[in-house]
Amino acid sequence: MTVCLLAHAFMNEDGSFGNPALVVIEPEGVLVTREQRQDLATRLGIPAVVFVQNLARGVVSIHGNYGQEIQFGGHPLLATVEVLHRLGTPVKELTPAAGLVSCRRDPHGMVWLRAPAAWSKPWRHLEMESPAIIDSLIELPPGEDFTQVWAWINREAGKVRARLWAPRIGKGEDEACGSASMLLALKLGRELEVVHGQRGSIIFAKPVDDVEVELGGRCTVEEPDSATYAQVSDLYGDAKA
Repeated sequence: MTVCLLAHAFMNEDGSFGNPALVVIEPEGVLVTREQRQDLATRLGIPAVVFVQNLARGVVSIHGNYGQEIQFGGHPLLATVEVLHRLGTPVKELTPAAGLVSCRRDPHGMVWLRAPAAWSKPWRHLEMESPAIIDSLIELPPGEDFTQVWAWINREAGKVRARLWAPRIGKGEDEACGSASMLLALKLGRELEVVHGQRGSIIFAKPVDDVEVELGGRCTVEEPDSATYAQVSDLYGDAKA
């Protein structure tokens, strides 16, 4: 029977908001193609679906709901670490298409990964005058695309407000974009707490050196709805017991 769980990464302190990712543990001996994985991810409409292809080696592939495979993604990888922890198979490394990613879950239940910020998509960053301006946006300012807009909430404390859109790849607003926040932390050269998205998800990012950034957040896990499970089960030829 195929195992799949829905996780939310980058929750706030109250356990709300965050970005969802469906984590699918692929059954041994059942082969599916990249195209089949992408078709499922597109149909489900969840921001990211992570297929754990080899649990022992931590090999995963990540597919977005906008028709593209994701080489590296912060929130889907954190979601995967949390799901595997809940299943009793904790991991210290995951390997998406971009390469080996170190990961951990700390004693406080926070999930962390460490990777080169350059593995992120080439997000632009536009600093704005105030968090209030960012709160009022319904889309990116004219002339911007693939952009994370941000403003200081508290410069001394390293706390920023940010939102992000990528219209040119068919991606609407991203409630919590870890990869763009990694690039912002590296650009600013300091540890950040990012209040992200329309609702206010929380992302932590801190540079390790001039290449790698540690990305962290709170995660929750739940069972997917029956329609989602049915579509996953159909792909792998099984049914929920």
